[in-house]
Amino acid sequence: MIIYEISLPRNTPNFEITTVIADENLRIKIRSLNSKTYMDLSVNNNVIFQGLRCDANIDMTESFKYKGVKGALIFDTESTSDVYYTGFGSDYKLYYIVN
Repeated sequence: MIIYEISLPRNTPNFEITTVIADENLRIKIRSLNSKTYMDLSVNNNVIFQGLRCDANIDMTESFKYKGVKGALIFDTESTSDVYYTGFGSDYKLYYIVN
């Protein structure tokens, strides 16, 4: 298992990140609205999901493995609060885990 941390901009409510991990071109779009965080994910230019609410410590790609996603995308935290941009890079870290 290889764990990659995806760097998140601090205190930025809406942004897009592109990165290549394990031969997968990931495009992650984050939006914050009403104290909640939502994500769009594309892998190799294929839309995996859009507008998925981000919950901590849950593999957000698990229900989408049939679309060919190799890794697990997880917001990791010890906090019990909802994932929100004010904690990016400190309370909340985003990981892509490949087996």
